[in-house]
Amino acid sequence: MVFITLLSMLNSYPGFSQMRTVYKDIETKNVLYYKVEEIVNMVFGGTTTRYTVSDLSLISKIELGPENIRIITPVYKDERYKKKYYIETKNLDKKTEKNREPTSLLEIAIESGEIEISQNAEIEQSKLALVIGKITKTEVVPVVENESKGEKQDYILVNVVHVYERVLEKGYKSAFMFQKVADHYYFKDQMEKAVKWYEELFALTNDLDPMYYYRFGNALLKTGNTDRGNAIIEKFNQLGE
Repeated sequence: MVFITLLSMLNSYPGFSQMRTVYKDIETKNVLYYKVEEIVNMVFGGTTTRYTVSDLSLISKIELGPENIRIITPVYKDERYKKKYYIETKNLDKKTEKNREPTSLLEIAIESGEIEISQNAEIEQSKLALVIGKITKTEVVPVVENESKGEKQDYILVNVVHVYERVLEKGYKSAFMFQKVADHYYFKDQMEKAVKWYEELFALTNDLDPMYYYRFGNALLKTGNTDRGNAIIEKFNQLGE
């Protein structure tokens, strides 16, 4: 009886029950362990908890709120495996603004600077931008061994703007990412590409800093669309009055 009671207690304690169904598609082959990062977002700041587990059943069973994210990263025995991240989210039901959709898992893979995102993934755009920002680096930093500990520093050699662009091309819509990609091409004087992404940005929202009206209008003028470019520059002038 004591043994049964103790077993019941262990099974009810986070980390000792069976693997959750949502993790069934996470890769287990050739995995040494998993890094887990839990991001709790709040109005004023937030918290991030990091830990490692040897088995998926040991990941915390605490349910995520609608604004929170759990990132699960397999660490492989063979370093040649592509880098993978599994993003666990629970999105807010937009119709009721109360009921939550079932927990979903998004797979992101990065190999040789190329990003792959699982098809038909359901994740809010603000969360996707946050995740990409966390798992990518804007600067190319070599992977070097730490002589004192014999460990390798974990860097990902990815241009984050190009990652945003690939994500947007898959149909995701995020004002933050549209701004970053459009500005990137604007300041590189690649105006046709800048116009393409400013078009997407303005189709999504007009609640923008006036400088975006100037940049969009100027990009249009430089690509020969004089009438529309002048109209948007005029809107910029009105906003500045």
